[in-house]
Parts: sequence; structure tokens; C-alpha cells
Amino acid sequence: MKEGINIIGAGLAGLTAAITLARNGFAVTVFEQHSDVGFRFNNDFQGLENWSSEVDVIQEFTEMGLRLDFDYSPYSDGLIFTPQGEVISVKSSKTSFYLVSRGSRSETIDYGLKRQAEECGVVINFGKRIDKYKGRVIVATGPKSGDIIASGITFETDAPDIAAIIFDDATAPKGYGYLLVSRGRGTIASVLFREFRKADYYRTVCIDRFKSRLHLNIRAERKFGGFGNFFLRKHQNRNNKLYVGEAAGFQDYLWGFGMRYAIRSGYLVARSIIEGFDYDTAWKRSLRPTLEASLANRYLFEWLGSRGYGYLANKLSSRDSRDLLNKHYNSSFAKRLISLVAARKYSSRVKDSECNHDNCSCVWCRCVQNGQLGVVRD
Repeated sequence: MKEGINIIGAGLAGLTAAITLARNGFAVTVFEQHSDVGFRFNNDFQGLENWSSEVDVIQEFTEMGLRLDFDYSPYSDGLIFTPQGEVISVKSSKTSFYLVSRGSRSETIDYGLKRQAEECGVVINFGKRIDKYKGRVIVATGPKSGDIIASGITFETDAPDIAAIIFDDATAPKGYGYLLVSRGRGTIASVLFREFRKADYYRTVCIDRFKSRLHLNIRAERKFGGFGNFFLRKHQNRNNKLYVGEAAGFQDYLWGFGMRYAIRSGYLVARSIIEGFDYDTAWKRSLRPTLEASLANRYLFEWLGSRGYGYLANKLSSRDSRDLLNKHYNSSFAKRLISLVAARKYSSRVKDSECNHDNCSCVWCRCVQNGQLGVVRD
């Protein structure tokens, strides 16, 4: 058996790293402060994006050696609601995203990776956090504060499967509202990049808008909330700690679709340990160009404002929507320049990036102890 590796956090990034390392002979121990995987979520639907790379994300999972041990459904069509009251159809010849659920149920992507990790011999210590450690440690603690807030509901419905999005600052300031329905279950959420204190209000507005426009029936409603953060550092290998997922700031700055970044970074950090290459060099080559493009996209999206959202929706409807998104996530000289300007505008709320222990005064621990920015559950 090779050296033991400790991983802090049993999210997608941490579990992907654990599976990859364990299959290559490493003794892996994961410390997760919550009682199970997916604690931040309420079995709500999310989109596993498939446009930031030419390679299909499901193919990428398979090439990483991950088993598709979770429910997923491909979506290529959808609706966009604009501030001007238009309902615009968008289509793609390929899958735009895969609908997955997040949480602790057996069909979720979180639980699927947990099963694989345990089958590989990974020891997962639930309800525990690590303070002292020897050797290298992978930090996969997820977001430490809120740069983006989601407030929504899960529900049951008779509606057909559908994906719809709202671009309107009156529904989700500088963000978007979304509706996902699959096999009688649904999720509605308002994703905010501003006015976080009014999250409950915007959730209600978002639900009412989808209900009225689509004649949506909702049963067994359950509220949920969540948060994420993003930032771009020069180094993710510091003081013998290797940072992955949202703990490293790997997140889509435009939409907040971070699952693909989390899994890819977990795999990269594991391969860097297995093969002995530099993790910082690897993520900068694999992830940084897309991260910079998404940061530039965020800057341009906010610059458009409500009057420009209709223009964006029409652009997406006039072409293959996945191909257009893929083009805008490609790195370019112009995008790199815009990202430099944008980086000065957007500063993360994370103050102490080194925290992973009890009884300290950093932002993350204060949030956990005081219940700030926590997951809302009914």
C-alpha cells in the first residue's frame, strides 16, 4: 500500500480524488463534517453542463474511470423567458446538459460517487473534521461563503419533462431563474448574484412566474437554499494542501455550474499524486482558460442588463445553443483581457483560505457556527 492521503470533504471533488487514488493503491481517508454526502442539497435537480468542452461530459466521466452510478437525463431543448415577456425556444443537436439530482438519496450523483469510493476501500469518516494531519492533504470543503445564492423549491407535478430559464433582474438580479422537471419531480430556483437578503422574495417571484406562464401544478413543495463562491488564485498547492472544487474557487462565474470543474479537479489532483506531476501546472492548463472565459462572460452578462437579456436569448434561439455556448467558453485574447478587468471588479467574500479546523475566527467557521448562509430545509 502506498502513502496515506487525507481528504477533507466528501463532495464531488473529494470523492473523485478518493476513488482515483484508492484504485491506484493509496490508502485514502475522507473526513466529512456532515452525517452523509450531499448534505448541502435537498435532492434538487441541477444541470451538469455539457457545453464548456467539445468532449461530452459523460464520456469524460467514463475516461476518468468513474461509473455512471446515478440517474442522469440528457436535455437539448428548452425555453427562455425574457424581461420583455417573450418565451423563446432553444434547441441543440447535441446534449446541452445532463439533469442530475443532488443530495443523499441513492439516485443522486453524490451518493453514486460515495458508493464507488466505499467499494474501492476508501474510509469515510462522517461527522468528523480534521485539525491535525501528516503529509499531503486534499482540501475539498466546498464553498466557504456566498458569492452566489440559490433559493428555491422541490416539488411533485403532473407537468411533462421540461427545462426553462428566466433572464430578468426582477426575478433574479444579475442571475437567472430556472425550472427543471423530470418524471414527475421538479425544481424551481432563483439564482442571485446580487440582493441576497431578498432571496425569499425572489424565490416567490420566480415560482409565480413559472406557474402562471406554464400553468404548472405543484404538490409536496419543499423549500431549499444554497450558496457558492468563486475566485481565481495563482496557486492551489499551498502548505502541503492541495485545493480542489469550490474550495479552490473552481466554479462557472457566469451560471454557477460547478460540478464538472469539481470532478475534473478531483481527478487532476489524484493523477498529480499518482504520476508525480505538478498540480498547479495541470489545473492551469486544463481549467484556467475556461475559468477566465466564464469570468469574462459574467462581466459581459452584467453589462448587458435586462435590455440585453432578450438579445442573448434570441442569439441562443437563432443557432445551435450548445455550439454557441461552447464558442463563448473558448479562451481567446479578448476574453483574457476582459477577465483581467473583471477580476478587479469581482472579489470573493472568502477571507481565510487556509481554514479547515475547529474553533477559529475565519469567515467559514463563523458561518458554520452561526448558521449564516446555511442550507434551508423544511
